[in-house]
Amino acid sequence: MRKSLITACGAVLLALAATPAAAAPTPYTPPAGLTATDLTFRNGATELHGSVVRRADLDPAVRHPAIVLVHGSGAGPREELGQEAEVFARAGLVTLIYDKRADYTKTHRDYSALADDAVAGVRALAALPDVDPARTGLWGLSEGGWIAPLAASRSAEAKFLVTIGAPGLPPARTQAWNLINRITRAGVTPSTVDAIVGTGMGLAVATGGFPQAAYDPVPALRAVRQPVLAIWGELDTQVPPRESAEVFRRELTASPSVTVRILPHGAHAGRVTTDGYDRVGGPTVNGFPMGELLPGYGALVTDWIAQVTAGKAPASAADPLPAQGSDSIPVAGVGPLWWAAFAAIALALLSWPVWALVRRVRGRRGRPAGARPARWLVLTGLIALVGGVAYPIMTVATSGKQTEPFLFGQPLAWLLLRVVTVLALLCTAWAVVALRSVQGRDRVRLAVAALGGVLLVPFALSLGLLLP
Repeated sequence: MRKSLITACGAVLLALAATPAAAAPTPYTPPAGLTATDLTFRNGATELHGSVVRRADLDPAVRHPAIVLVHGSGAGPREELGQEAEVFARAGLVTLIYDKRADYTKTHRDYSALADDAVAGVRALAALPDVDPARTGLWGLSEGGWIAPLAASRSAEAKFLVTIGAPGLPPARTQAWNLINRITRAGVTPSTVDAIVGTGMGLAVATGGFPQAAYDPVPALRAVRQPVLAIWGELDTQVPPRESAEVFRRELTASPSVTVRILPHGAHAGRVTTDGYDRVGGPTVNGFPMGELLPGYGALVTDWIAQVTAGKAPASAADPLPAQGSDSIPVAGVGPLWWAAFAAIALALLSWPVWALVRRVRGRRGRPAGARPARWLVLTGLIALVGGVAYPIMTVATSGKQTEPFLFGQPLAWLLLRVVTVLALLCTAWAVVALRSVQGRDRVRLAVAALGGVLLVPFALSLGLLLP
């Protein structure tokens, strides 16, 4: 039973999170003053396609510093990094942006393979005649803040590392913090948010629906031997900026130069924002407003790279850590006891309709004693049980988008589930009272169904369906 439940939950997560195959990415077209040339390179059997962006007046006979940009989460067409590429290219950096590998999805990603893609990109870029291999490095955004350090730890060819909005914590913990922020902002009460996200992430981790959930960035950070510039927006709501900056500052022990910078009033990815959530100005890519890069962000990065590539890496330094609305919490997959409780409740509740069907097949007519409370208990109990599990899964799979509309600080669907759960408990009491007037086998059958209702109480508490 447990194995089938895990498989079923995993299938639900896969179905909910699956996205249609992306169309072929649009070739990057640079603005005036810049050029872009196609570059195809390989990581083993995987072929990757990108654009090398340069300033139009760059002398092709001279070798220039260069940088490979590593995407954050998502499908990762190269145009998503167009703004950064343009800023870096205008500063004289030969810049590679490339399309993410095709087998990357919401439910499947391999950080090791993605890091090797980045390493292959560094090699391909450094091999160009106008690129100086001794001045070529990596830049990673958001999820790329896990991947780029891993790539740098594996590549002597990468001479420096820049990250923006990099997570210093495991993916499941980081995403839980992100989801809690987003749902709380919608007006849902904190206790409800914690319950929904905790259950949803626990199920996602346990069923394999959240890839790389437990990836630990610390070993890669400790193995980075290049100079590092790590940047976070003060108002980042997707990656915990204070906790992540603490990890980078503490764990980059092998790097000769670590610079930690906090962008005042900056959103995730160094964008202009008013509250950490909105994006002000900038282009729209695939229907998503990118927002303008913060003034001074580009100069901060390119000036630091100019120092490092001139052999003058700055002494390690760190800005004061930013305030953070709440601390992140560890996420663990639900354990065997949870699955056993779910199965026991489901079997106990389903026993009544199964016995009723067997009774009818055997030709026995009439309503068995205790049928009314049993039927209502089965209906309300199963809705509470299945809905209380399915809703958190949907929350994680859709990144919290289905929490609206809400009422009294509760998502409407969750509020209805709480009402149904209370009805299930009332039906349990009804069934227990009815046991006094039921005899023989019907008494045993009703008792088993009532047991399912009794077991639902602690389980519903664990799901948050009975919390204030």
